Amino acid sequence: MDTPINTGFGSTNATETNRSASSGTNQAVCEHCGQPLNRGLEQFLGRLGVSDDSIKQLKSALQNVDVDEYLNNARDYIKSGGDKAQRFAKDNPGKVAAGVAVLAVGAGLLLSALNKD
Repeated sequence: MDTPINTGFGSTNATETNRSASSGTNQAVCEHCGQPLNRGLEQFLGRLGVSDDSIKQLKSALQNVDVDEYLNNARDYIKSGGDKAQRFAKDNPGKVAAGVAVLAVGAGLLLSALNKD
């Protein structure tokens, strides 16, 4: 039977060998965050028939992407979208009630169709 570990955060009693970059394996490390890179996606794309040149082009294109800018835009969109939805619900309670009724009927039909099988 397994015994819980009560020695603190990050502790382990595993007998597995250390797989970090310092254990002698020659893993590449991300320049930005310092995390070890996993070539699993590259290997998967290679098995699907994607050439190494295409993978290199994709990697170089993704290096120029400003992820923080996209995340900030997404956060702003979600905030403004929530305000729009609240305003619409306050201005059109009948439409919202009708939408909820349609969803309830659709869910009921879906459940009855699933229960027939």
